[in-house]
This record gives sequence, structure tokens and C-alpha cells, in this order.
Amino acid sequence: MEILKNEPLSRHTFYGVGGLADEFYKVDDAESFAELWAETIQAKIPRLILGKGSNLLCSDAGFRGRVFSLEFDKITWDIPSPFRKGGKKGGFFVTVESGKNFQAFIEETNKQGFEDLCNLSGIPGNVGAFVRGNAGAFGSETKDFIKSVEFLDESGNLKTFNREECQFGYRESVFKSHPDWCVIKSTFELHQKADPESSLKKTRNLLAERWRKYPPGRSGGSFFKNPSPLGGDAPSKAEGLFAGKLLEEAGAKGDTIGHAQVSEKHANFILNLEGKAKQSEIIELARKWKKIVFEKFGVTLEPEIFICDERGGKITL
Repeated sequence: MEILKNEPLSRHTFYGVGGLADEFYKVDDAESFAELWAETIQAKIPRLILGKGSNLLCSDAGFRGRVFSLEFDKITWDIPSPFRKGGKKGGFFVTVESGKNFQAFIEETNKQGFEDLCNLSGIPGNVGAFVRGNAGAFGSETKDFIKSVEFLDESGNLKTFNREECQFGYRESVFKSHPDWCVIKSTFELHQKADPESSLKKTRNLLAERWRKYPPGRSGGSFFKNPSPLGGDAPSKAEGLFAGKLLEEAGAKGDTIGHAQVSEKHANFILNLEGKAKQSEIIELARKWKKIVFEKFGVTLEPEIFICDERGGKITL
């Protein structure tokens, strides 16, 4: 484990925004992390799990506590499961630690002859972040493939939840509502056996397609979640709508505040121009267009990006 003092968070985030962190931990071993995690919580020290730094907008004031960059990334393949109740054949299990880059993980499963995860190609982040935020694309979500998740609780105890206990929702999970829990490793169940070469080709084609849609420049990814129906099956104005489309129709493209700009290519990306944007400028621009979209369409957009203050608190728009 490596500990850095006064480390610029701008070096570790996709946005390239963020001041100095008091302590920055590069954690390369899951087992040794449990005691440190529990000690940090018990001492009430502000903490932040960084992951790969996507979907995160840090404070220009930095972070007054400990930032943990999880870098443990082992993969373990399990023996195929036996026939299950109802005569259905089980899948293959693969367990992967949270620090593994998810794109690299997808390609590892392709090389083993599985194409289940192909649709999740092109989303930046590590495995832990995918599970915590139930990342999704092209009609698939992370939860669709989860068998179980191991995590540290606030006392440093290692616990395991099955998929149902993880309470997955649209870009949500039980781990988001419990910030004192840290995902350590996850077991995926895969079924779609295929030729390794064709699986890898499918993944890389989807990856290229996704990156063609991304605007050039620094950002944290899609800024707002796509609106979803409220109250389960209740009808909603938001049903079937996309945040980028709403923002585009509202006229957001190209709007600029300071060095923050709504992309002219995709309205759901707010860019850090020339690497000089401040968190406050990006927040001001996002609030402006959230308000305009609500006034124009009656739809409330919520950030997909986690906007963090200097003590780990969530800044709301």
C-alpha cells in the first residue's frame, strides 16, 4: 500500500478537476484494507472511494480526509455449476476484485468464450463502481449478471449479499445508500458461451460505437441520468425520454460558463475546457440547464455524476 500526502485529485479523475487530498491511499491488497477501512470510519475521518475517477466531480478545495484508490484486481474462474431446480443448466461463475478495470474484465470473459458482458463495453470505471452504480448500456445492466457481492461493512467485517439483497435499481444499489460499505469483490454468472474471437470482436465493435458518440474533451461521462418513471409502473412524463435529447431540445448545446461547456456534440456531456474548469463552474452550468429542462418539459433531471464536497458529502443541484 502506498500513501501520498497532499495529492492533487485532478490527476486521478476523468474530469481533471479537484484540489489536494490530505491522504491518498493506493490499496493493492483487499485483505489488508479491512482494518484500515474500519479504523477510518471509527475515527470519523472523511473518506472517498475513488475507483477509476469517472462519474466524479471533486472539489477545487481538495479533500479533508482519506481517498482510497482500490487497485486489487484478481480474477478467479469457478467450476461450472451443476443442473439446478427445474432442470435448467447453471452458468459459469467468475469472481473479480473491485479494482479491476471493467473493460479489461469484459475482454477477459470474451477470451474465455463468453459474450454476456459485451453490451457494457465502453463505460469507464472499475468493477466496484459498476456494481455500486449498477452501470448499464445497450439494454443491459450490471445486475443482470451478478450472483453475489462481498463487501466490507463499517466495522471492517466481510459480508456477502446475493443479487436480491443488493437492491439494484436504475443506477442504484444498496451500496450507494450505505456509504460506510465498500464493495471488495463480485461474482458474475455467465451463460452465453461463444467463440472467443467473435466475442472479442463484438466487444470491440460496441466499444468503438460507444466512443464515436462521446464528445472529445475532458468530462466525467454522461452528466444526468435518463429520466425514469416514478412510482413503479405509474405513468410519467419522463417515461421513454433521454436526458441528452431533452437538453438538446432545450438549447443547451455549446452553452458555456467560465471554462465549463455543454458539448456541441452531445448535450448530456459537460466539458472541462483546456483543463481549466472549476467545480463551481460545472455545477452552475448543470443547475442552469436542469432548471430550464424542468420549466420547459416538467421533467426533473438528476445527476449521474457524483458531485463531492471537500469532506465527501454529496452536493445537490
